[in-house]
Amino acid sequence: MSGSTRDQVTTGGTRDVPQGPAPAAPSGGRPGRSRWLYMALAVVVAAATAATAAAVRARLSGPALAGAVMNPPVVAYDFTLPNQDGRPVSLAALRGKVVVLTFLYAHCPDVCPLIADDLHKAYQALDPATAARTAFVAVSVDPNGDTPGAVRSFLAGHHLAGELAYLRGSFAQLRPVWAHYYVGSDAKEVNPEAASAAAPIPDQVGHTAIVYVIDPRGQIVVFLPSNLDPKDLVADIRALARP
Repeated sequence: MSGSTRDQVTTGGTRDVPQGPAPAAPSGGRPGRSRWLYMALAVVVAAATAATAAAVRARLSGPALAGAVMNPPVVAYDFTLPNQDGRPVSLAALRGKVVVLTFLYAHCPDVCPLIADDLHKAYQALDPATAARTAFVAVSVDPNGDTPGAVRSFLAGHHLAGELAYLRGSFAQLRPVWAHYYVGSDAKEVNPEAASAAAPIPDQVGHTAIVYVIDPRGQIVVFLPSNLDPKDLVADIRALARP
């Protein structure tokens, strides 16, 4: 074969293939320099994209919370009950505020007084603007013993008058609320006539002790135990009450 052709092996034998032109010699300059510049630019763009994505995720995921976080948040069950003064209070009417919700009874000898004192400490630690965007609410777990007088005495004794709405009701009114918030109460329903005829001896009531924090959109976001640290509650209120 001539010098202008080369042999290529095929399934049918060999055939001549024209030789292509010789590769061009590299032009002047440093061809590797552009490649490194492109790689450096890609690293910078990737880092900026990652930082932006992290900032967006942090904003969407919300602030860090001190209590146990509900993931995902749960829409709070709505209810309307009379407070210590007989005025109806609706959970739906509190939308736009952070709601601290707990369950108490006025004659409780142990846990309820501790929760009440911690709620008072938390309220006092809030600045006026945050306090105005927060509602403290307690629901009775003792329809028999939580009379208006007993409730007002409890609130005064724990410095919660004007700070906390203490909601009462009948067994029929309260049972659905207890059930939707997973609160147990062993309060015994009695005949009203029999109760009024008997000597008023307060019963001790076993019940679930918990504190829920509901965000301004009406979702349960976090909950705290009965032995909560008021500072944790304050931190969660501030985080959720931010405009």
